[in-house]
Amino acid sequence: MPVTANDACGPPNEEPEPNDLTLLNREQLRACVEVSKAITAELDPEKLIPTIMERISRLLPSETWSLLLLDDATQTLKFEISMNIDPLMVKDFRLALGQGVAGQAALRQRLLVVEDVSGCDFFFDQVDAATGCRTTALVCAPILYAGRTLGVLEVVNPKRISSADLAMLRLLADYLAIAIENTRRYQRMRANAVHDSLTGLFNQRYLYMNLQGHLDACRRCSRPLSLIFMDMDDFKQVVDRHGHLNGSRALSEVAQRIQGCLTPPEFGVAYGGDEFVIVLPGFDRCQALALAARIRQTVKETPYLIHWGPLVELSASFGVATFPEDADDSTCLLALADQAMFQVKTSGKDRVSASLKKKTTRRKVQRLKIADA
Repeated sequence: MPVTANDACGPPNEEPEPNDLTLLNREQLRACVEVSKAITAELDPEKLIPTIMERISRLLPSETWSLLLLDDATQTLKFEISMNIDPLMVKDFRLALGQGVAGQAALRQRLLVVEDVSGCDFFFDQVDAATGCRTTALVCAPILYAGRTLGVLEVVNPKRISSADLAMLRLLADYLAIAIENTRRYQRMRANAVHDSLTGLFNQRYLYMNLQGHLDACRRCSRPLSLIFMDMDDFKQVVDRHGHLNGSRALSEVAQRIQGCLTPPEFGVAYGGDEFVIVLPGFDRCQALALAARIRQTVKETPYLIHWGPLVELSASFGVATFPEDADDSTCLLALADQAMFQVKTSGKDRVSASLKKKTTRRKVQRLKIADA
């Protein structure tokens, strides 16, 4: 049986809730199967949400319904979907575990039925106050996966609350749990495939896959694009003196300084070893040189490894190349930025230099190896 408002005041029941699917008729079961096929097969979160909205709206006869997802970092529920409600009205609402009927369902991991919210002590009325809606009854089904709460499916003012409807709601929550978990795992796999595990910056694969696309977009809009090629100075001495583990830690801290100087769509790339590439859509030569100088100063003024015993000071050399004045394709642009950096390395280090090559020059620097996209 579902937990009612009065039951929810008592201690949680640790036994899993059974779901009697024999309560569903053939048409209801078939509809649930169709929903499961649609939402569990979708891995793109931008497509999953509209799919959920369309399919569930057909099966939940109610005034409105919401999907709230649990933010693991803050342990609060936030509105992901709200049918017939302006999402801007509820986007800032956060429910703590145990707050409101949805928070109670998430905390207790039980389906809760409140037939009259006026008699429910933990009903959260601020959403009604913000949206102008009037909630009289609620059904909240927790979305659970492997014992973890992922969110809550909340049905507001249902047209009926039969045993069959509650069984179907539980089944839909189970399907949603699988779909949400699959989507999150897929997103993590995609992120890991294009991010460097040490620094958190993008990796070479992402650079090769996307640099030409950024260049083409800037060409269409008649905007510049600049690259910064950055190489740490005498970094082998840090590794020889403090060990490879501390060397990796230092590079991770350098990456944090780089990231702190960037605003999307600008992005940094862990190019390999102690080298970094910074992609700057919309930046002309002067803007790129200014940002490179800022990063150089930030890197140089920051002490490293302060939490690990030794105190290390670092510097880096920078080369800048700009589309379209230096080159009009990604391979040459990257090579010229690398060449400008290499000139700094051979003439004093710890400086910023721009490419002196013209875009008609196609000679590539031999030390630079560029993989196929």
